[in-house]
Amino acid sequence: MLRGGMAWNDIRNNVNNGMTDYWQTKASVKDGSILNINSRNKSYRPSVYFYGLHTFSDTKSLDYVFDGYYSRNNYNRFYNEDDKSFHSLVKEDYCYVKANANYSMAFSHRNKLVFSLFEFMRISDSEYTGTSTYNQNLHSSETILFADYSQRLGRFFFDINPGLSFLTYRLKGMESINHLTPRLQTRAVYKIDKVQQLQFTFALGNTYPRINTINNVEQQIDPIIILKGNPDMDNSILLNPRLSHTLNLNKFALQTGVSYFYQNHSIISDYYIRDGHLISTFRDDCIYHRPSADISMTYKPSSSLNMKLSGQWIEHLVRGGTENRSLSSISGSAMVNYYIQDFSFSVSLATPSQDLIDSQIRRKTFWQYQLSAMWKHGNWAIEANANNLFMMKNNIVDELSAPYYSFKQINQSRSYNQYATLKIVYSFDYGKKTSQTPDYEHKNSESAILK
Repeated sequence: MLRGGMAWNDIRNNVNNGMTDYWQTKASVKDGSILNINSRNKSYRPSVYFYGLHTFSDTKSLDYVFDGYYSRNNYNRFYNEDDKSFHSLVKEDYCYVKANANYSMAFSHRNKLVFSLFEFMRISDSEYTGTSTYNQNLHSSETILFADYSQRLGRFFFDINPGLSFLTYRLKGMESINHLTPRLQTRAVYKIDKVQQLQFTFALGNTYPRINTINNVEQQIDPIIILKGNPDMDNSILLNPRLSHTLNLNKFALQTGVSYFYQNHSIISDYYIRDGHLISTFRDDCIYHRPSADISMTYKPSSSLNMKLSGQWIEHLVRGGTENRSLSSISGSAMVNYYIQDFSFSVSLATPSQDLIDSQIRRKTFWQYQLSAMWKHGNWAIEANANNLFMMKNNIVDELSAPYYSFKQINQSRSYNQYATLKIVYSFDYGKKTSQTPDYEHKNSESAILK
């Protein structure tokens, strides 16, 4: 299967005739300044996706995927406060390639062996003009090799997937940074009886800093703040074990689980004072812990009606950096689905929740609910959704408190306030039926621009 595409995006964010007040700063600024900010992100992206499958026998097969795109990204931000102006203009050529091949062998004793090879490549070339002038060129690639073996023995099933990752990235004018790291994904399932089972999963992985933080760029964005990249941050190791129990009765299902997530060299924003300006940069000397527990209950009294309740507790713990942070969050959701002939109806509800963004920013969200109805007959389908009716002032609240900088930001998001959608779909059937290819996930263009 071969798929090609073209995406274009143009996002503008403007503030006109705003007003600024400053508190406890030595910079040469004054309160009551008239503020104008004009910001624009524009990109176009041609892409290609290819999937192939070769079956050599009933027990052996090879499938492969190539997914890549080129993106031309333009970032233009103009900040004006009375007689002070700061301009950021960046043009970036960005290339992303993902290649994957899987060779599978099935054996006669209910076991299977799969070898997988992944290659991820990112190349960014950025030209900064305006208040500051820089040229940044970043090359990064990661090669991952996995061997996946699975076996079923009576009530016991296990799947072990060891691997090795070689990660390298290099910024123009600097030596390359290389990491060779073991990978592991494993799953073990024990069927206690006909209605109960235990499952344990464990993942060991690695990741490297976000590409828009690895640079030598400094950009003054207003009279106070200078953004600064950090090319010296380290590779992160990730650990994620999870244990869950499932109970399936005739009309009732219950799942409970506990998990733990660990990340070293977790990246946070770092702030300090230099020559009367606030420097906003990044640091990687934090350790992030996230224990959690969850429960999910499903009740299906008939083939036309089902209900689901879910709850979750998460504890965020950040240790290191300039200060320790912690945040507890309890949230829940509910859903009811009803089906009758060609019609289906659904009601869903989500409680307020809290999250810790980038191991540092506290985010609060509020109630959400949705009413939906669908009619489907033959190739025709009509779907109507009403979201958060009569809610007009639900906002996302972000808060940060650091030794030299703090903020509280309130964003009015359409997804948390009332809106409605209507879809009318007609599906065409043509050609002979073929085996289904993997789901293609469309992602937004990445960028290494410091913003």
